Amino acid sequence: DGVSSGEVSMAVILASPTESVTAVLADVTGNPQQTSALLDKIKANLIAQKAVRRDRTVHGTVVTVFDIPKHEDEPARQMAYFVKNDLLAMADSAKVIDGILARYTEVSSDSLSNLPAFEAIMKRCRAGAGDLAPHARWFLEPFGYADASRLSSDQPRKKGADMLKIMREQGFTAVQGMGGYVNFAVDQYEILHRAYVFAPGNKGGGERFTLAARMMEFPNGGTFAPPNWVPRDVASYMAGNLNTKNENSKTLINDIVGDEVFEDVLESIRTDENGPKIDVRKEIIAFLGNRVTIISDLQLPITPKSERMLVAVEATDSKKLHDAVKRWMESDPDTKRREINGHEVWEVVDTEAELPMVTIENSPTFGNASSADEPEDPEEKALLPNSAVTVAHGQLFVATHIDILTKVLANLEEREMLVNSPDYKRVQEQLGKLALSEQFGQTFTRTDDAYRGTYELLRAGKMPEAESMMGKILNSLLGDGKEGVLRTQRIDGSKLPEFEMVRRYLGPAGLTATTEADGWFVTGFTLNKEAPEAAPQAETAAKP
Repeated sequence: DGVSSGEVSMAVILASPTESVTAVLADVTGNPQQTSALLDKIKANLIAQKAVRRDRTVHGTVVTVFDIPKHEDEPARQMAYFVKNDLLAMADSAKVIDGILARYTEVSSDSLSNLPAFEAIMKRCRAGAGDLAPHARWFLEPFGYADASRLSSDQPRKKGADMLKIMREQGFTAVQGMGGYVNFAVDQYEILHRAYVFAPGNKGGGERFTLAARMMEFPNGGTFAPPNWVPRDVASYMAGNLNTKNENSKTLINDIVGDEVFEDVLESIRTDENGPKIDVRKEIIAFLGNRVTIISDLQLPITPKSERMLVAVEATDSKKLHDAVKRWMESDPDTKRREINGHEVWEVVDTEAELPMVTIENSPTFGNASSADEPEDPEEKALLPNSAVTVAHGQLFVATHIDILTKVLANLEEREMLVNSPDYKRVQEQLGKLALSEQFGQTFTRTDDAYRGTYELLRAGKMPEAESMMGKILNSLLGDGKEGVLRTQRIDGSKLPEFEMVRRYLGPAGLTATTEADGWFVTGFTLNKEAPEAAPQAETAAKP
């Protein structure tokens, strides 16, 4: 798409089915000395690695290529670059550099700017941003990026189902691309971002999506203010519309397992003498609405299981749903009934799993706690916090920890509700300005609370043990490919500053999302940590 004045672009390219390449393009107008110094430094580093230099002329431009020999576990590599008309281009493939130079020198129809997905995404984000030019743009073709990431990883693929292959076969390639605009320090926003997920699907008639991809149904409508049962001190709140009666996950589950098990499982739940004898479709799904709410909080002191999450699904008939859930839970020997504030709750008890007490003190001087605060026995163990299920407040609640469910079931006073929190109101005011008239969801995040667990575990070198959503994503992406073996943390976080120094920069954030004909449009932002003070009134009297 070209490189604007002063712009730097980076791309991950799937150059072939077996080769992933990273390329960087930078406009260096007015900086010849700095560019020369940078290239001299790069050359010196490569020569130190015993790289062999060769210069070639391609399309009238000198292209410099360094062939870097194999070293220990590092395979043989390449680095190539050229400078032409104030454009500096670098890549770890001479073939890719040649292609970039060809496109730059001659008019080409196979450039990124002509890709339909890229065109559609940038057009939609321009329309959303109006006259506001972005500080950064991004674009991702999800399946191509996943292929490139696999190739660039030096880890073997984990055994079992190939999820990338399955997602392709299940129709998710309907998502042709995603991308957006990002702005920094504009108006009252620390960060303002707009993104579009382009998924036009089948335009030739018939269903838009096929197979499991049909589950991507997020109907617009409704308002998204937190119900009165959402506590004030949550780290994040998300509310959205989802077609809960959509069974299009059926083919996906069968594909993952490798057998036609979906209907067999439902039939077993309905007829097994030792099971709950519940018709899931008629007694559970039939009484679920389309509103899904997710909240999370953080339990101190920080451990790999500090993040707690609760999912609520709207109930259209609470009594019938409660009765079905009760029968199901009572048939499970690993559950025990509890009563919390007048509500019948089933706690799912894991009596075997244990978690080492990897503790990060709840103190501004993390890492310098007194010996009185430390466990007496370094081998002390704690049972995993127990999950819990109930039907209350017109919702089916499923919580990862019973503690967060207990907070939700409390009789909250008005000042204890999230909806009355000042930072939520700040975010909601901005969402009101940015949101489209029709939406399918909104989120609110206290980024200082939401990011703290990940930050502290990274700093302590314990991120591979994290069981938060972010931790599981990282472990999945960066895992070493050995079942049951923790990955090695790749980033040394020991030099990171204490979190109290960082949290002052982490303000509240919000996001709004809308379903459109060809995809989903998302607008989000992060505000300053503190609300701006009212501007002083202008003086009316003239100074002498």
